Amino acid sequence: MIKGIGTNVDTRRVNGSIKRLVSELEFFKSIGFDYVEIPAAGLDVIARGRIIRKRLERVKELLSNYNFRYTVHAPDVINLKIKTNPWHYQVMEATIEFAGEINAEVVVYHYGEVDHSIDVPERVQRKTEIVALRELADLAKEKGVVIGVENVGHPVSEVLKLVRAVNHPNVKLVIDVGHLFIVSNYTGIDFYDELKKGLPYAVELHLSDNFGESPQTYQKIPDVEAFRFVYGIGDLHLPIGEGDIPYNKVFRIIRESGFDGIVILEINSMDRFADEYADSLNLLRRRLILAADNNKTKKRRKVK
Repeated sequence: MIKGIGTNVDTRRVNGSIKRLVSELEFFKSIGFDYVEIPAAGLDVIARGRIIRKRLERVKELLSNYNFRYTVHAPDVINLKIKTNPWHYQVMEATIEFAGEINAEVVVYHYGEVDHSIDVPERVQRKTEIVALRELADLAKEKGVVIGVENVGHPVSEVLKLVRAVNHPNVKLVIDVGHLFIVSNYTGIDFYDELKKGLPYAVELHLSDNFGESPQTYQKIPDVEAFRFVYGIGDLHLPIGEGDIPYNKVFRIIRESGFDGIVILEINSMDRFADEYADSLNLLRRRLILAADNNKTKKRRKVK
């Protein structure tokens, strides 16, 4: 049984503004989300890898005014493969501490990129990430949170190898279906097979829509959001049903897997899609929660 359905406060959207954070939380409350994913980098609670206590207390008090359950998204740029930059580790430590302070359940960490510009072999960088996550997992356990490693530009099966290598109950998988769809189209890996492999190990899913077009195939189109929308390039974070991801089958696979974690609707452009949040939430409830309940009822009737 899915724990609940939430949505994200985007780092760039809130951009340090408490006023904007309150506005978004009120909006999400009016729609009826169960969870909200909070950006550690969007609220200025961490500076130079340290918690800013005054700012933290203000954010904690604000969040406590709502009945949401919370997850936290670590800064996208953290890369635990790079030991030569200790700030990645320190910022991740502070992010886990922040998550514990707001009673979040999951800290989402983007699977690290191998840096080919430094004189460190790939195998060493991969080992560095495993060791770092094992150490951070102990802190996560102490704070009552789980680190969820998210697929970005890699197959879910590759990220799953990392999770298995870490081999800690407080390190699991976060599957971003939009990321997986783009990678599958670009590399030719089996989209459905990757999804099925990852779901038994996933603590959280990120759902949004796109057209499966990798930015790498349109390198002359600048990374400007308005242009990307026009051409349908990259991870557009569209409302579900407005892109090409085959969600009918995706929903069926999720239901059949018995996934019991958190679902986050990840629509980043609220200016464009504010009117679509409610429809997407209702769709997710119908297809992932109500449909699953109906299937259980039918099975019980057959047994009788």
